[in-house]
Amino acid sequence: MRTLSLNKVAVVLLVAATCGPGGVLAAVLEHEPTSESYYRSLRSDYVKDWFIFNDSATDGILNPGDTLVGQIKNWWTPASSGSQYTYNETLGASGDLQGSPMNWATSTLPTADPDKNNPAYNHWLMPAPATTNATKTNSIDFYMSYSQLDNCAWQDPNFIYGDNATQRDIVRQRHSGRNGWVLGWVARDNKGTGGAINMDVFVHDGKMDANVAGWGRSISNPQVSMSDDMDPNLSMDMTLNYKTRHPAIYDDAANDYTWAANQLRMTNNGYNAADLTTLVNSQELKETDPYGPLAGAVSARTPQSLVTAGIKSSDGNDYLYQDAFTERASFTGYSTDGGVLAGLCGWADPNASTTAWGNQQVIRIDIAKETLLAGGIDRIVFHDFGTSSPGSTDGQVSNPGSPLPDPIILYADAGGNVYYLMGDGSKLYFPENRIYIAVTVPEPGTLTLLVLGAFAAVLRPKRFASSRVVGGRS
Repeated sequence: MRTLSLNKVAVVLLVAATCGPGGVLAAVLEHEPTSESYYRSLRSDYVKDWFIFNDSATDGILNPGDTLVGQIKNWWTPASSGSQYTYNETLGASGDLQGSPMNWATSTLPTADPDKNNPAYNHWLMPAPATTNATKTNSIDFYMSYSQLDNCAWQDPNFIYGDNATQRDIVRQRHSGRNGWVLGWVARDNKGTGGAINMDVFVHDGKMDANVAGWGRSISNPQVSMSDDMDPNLSMDMTLNYKTRHPAIYDDAANDYTWAANQLRMTNNGYNAADLTTLVNSQELKETDPYGPLAGAVSARTPQSLVTAGIKSSDGNDYLYQDAFTERASFTGYSTDGGVLAGLCGWADPNASTTAWGNQQVIRIDIAKETLLAGGIDRIVFHDFGTSSPGSTDGQVSNPGSPLPDPIILYADAGGNVYYLMGDGSKLYFPENRIYIAVTVPEPGTLTLLVLGAFAAVLRPKRFASSRVVGGRS
């Protein structure tokens, strides 16, 4: 038997010890982790290309009428997707539980390595908000990731994680269905105004149970693996030999957060059904029934409205979003908010680029204008981490001298409308502030990008040539 764990509280204390004014790390070293030998090996496509589109056709689905804006590659972590968010364990002066994603490059270093407990050895997605610099941009930063721990063979009884049967059952239940990839985000307020996030995320064809050649069975079921500002006591799982924070488990069969799905963990932590309700209510990011009532939906183009309107996929059937998530968050000045979705299968039909454009996983993000206006958000950033080289210590991800990976940057105008600034200075707007992330580019979408001419040349000149690397741990 083997138990793999870490004390995240110790990491937080180490971060505080190495931070400069306002909580910003004094130095950011960009090392990539090596893989954890006890876990299932990295699958061959653990780093994928993800394509960003806007809804040019303005119909609520990704189809050949939409415009390709750019391409990113995900980073990765040996840790769980939730732990990659790196939750601070205390409320602090702001009253918000804050997070800042990192790659956990330290986690697979040998015990005797001098950097084993050096948080600056990890790559951090971004510095923490700095109260000393009110001119910094307020942004929502998105990243795609791959968690080696999430991608363990949780369905295999021979894989042991935990000291006893109860621990193993709790962790197995929690991670079941998290094979695949991750979408995470952080909204940061650097201007002291505070704000709110009103955002819906829908996933088309994100579930899958399939055998991956040379790797094994992959079971993906999109789910919340981290939510900001959860109840600080009820979200903490104390049954393991380390402290770990987790959201409630969503019951797909019932389309709700049921006691049956959460009883094992809650009971073993001394909590009851009323406590589960409190925990769920405290989650700012929740899963919900895509075809049930969507309270405060950002867009009128809900999954049900698309079916009612007869919106079809490439196979002539209704275009369905099988998973839906809502973030209704608020944050104080100089704070952060965010969330993590795990269990995204990353699947695409071999013909998805031509005739079968609807047969691929698509993530749809709807962001309310009020989110951008009230929170002073003026940028939406998608980070590109480039080609991976596990164990690399070359010190940079992308642009030399930059502490951040290459970004695709979208902007918000004074009316809260999202746009991309093209090479000629014109603005490519995102209708209804809708953004898609897909695995494959339908051919007409590729042509749309090429027709933009100078835009295609200016868009990401380093992205396709860069060999810089980065990494990401639980």
